[in-house]
Amino acid sequence: MSRHTLLSLSVFTLSLLSTPSLAQSRLPAFDLERLQFDPGALGSLVVGTGRTLEQGVFRGSVQIQYAQQPLTFQDRWDPQTGEALVEGKFTTHLTAAYGVLPWLEVGAQVPFILNQTGTRTFEALPPAKTGLGTPWLGVRAGVLSMKNGAPLNLALDVSAGLPVGSGEALARDDFAVYPRLQVGFQAEWFQLGLEAGTLLRSETDITPYSNRPNDVIGNELRLGGTVTSLGGKKTRGELSVLLGLPLSGGRINTEVLLAIRRHVLPWLDLYVLGGPGLGVALDTPAFRVIAGASFSNGLID
Repeated sequence: MSRHTLLSLSVFTLSLLSTPSLAQSRLPAFDLERLQFDPGALGSLVVGTGRTLEQGVFRGSVQIQYAQQPLTFQDRWDPQTGEALVEGKFTTHLTAAYGVLPWLEVGAQVPFILNQTGTRTFEALPPAKTGLGTPWLGVRAGVLSMKNGAPLNLALDVSAGLPVGSGEALARDDFAVYPRLQVGFQAEWFQLGLEAGTLLRSETDITPYSNRPNDVIGNELRLGGTVTSLGGKKTRGELSVLLGLPLSGGRINTEVLLAIRRHVLPWLDLYVLGGPGLGVALDTPAFRVIAGASFSNGLID
């Protein structure tokens, strides 16, 4: 066998040996979960309406969420495609909110990944199956209130993510702060809400793993809108749209969510929430479905 042939075989063997080490790597840590709940849920479950809980009112909730393909490198929306880095994800979310003053509300939410499964790619392994998500703490200050004679509701909200989630489960940002402005209007039979904010977070470049341009997790302008029914004694509905506009070279994210909330008891609500994600951003789920229950010591809506 010639020296040139031996050299070629050696290079080929080394390339084969090096391939598994590349495939064994996981993505760098970032928080994959896009959805945040409104702990006070005055109007929408996911979009603020410029209102704060009454002083002394407490609201707590628990919800279980399923997300289909929340992490995929596809170039087209296809919820039936079987293979993705995360194909299915079950998460439980606990939230709590309290009205400290007539115009001041504090809130918190803690997610925990119950199970997530996926198929490894040539470049990366799926994340860990379970783990603590990023807990968020927030404060909301009401500036204008229709109950005090203002023409609309207006509030300033700031929340921050605590860097204690599981990096192996893609549930932690080293830095995350989310300031936003919330505006709302209440009529007799419906309520409108709009919010705009900027999510400031650590930047993570995923393009070496996805082999696609613009797969960057980073700062993002977030917009939300909602319309909810009012006046019903037992049942009310809501429609919300969430839009994420990347500021660090990522991809646009859109979700449309429809919810039905049922007042079972004066202190207990049951609800379901779900809808599709639109676009091909790597962290946009094909769809998500949520079921939850909330309890409070005062009137929410």
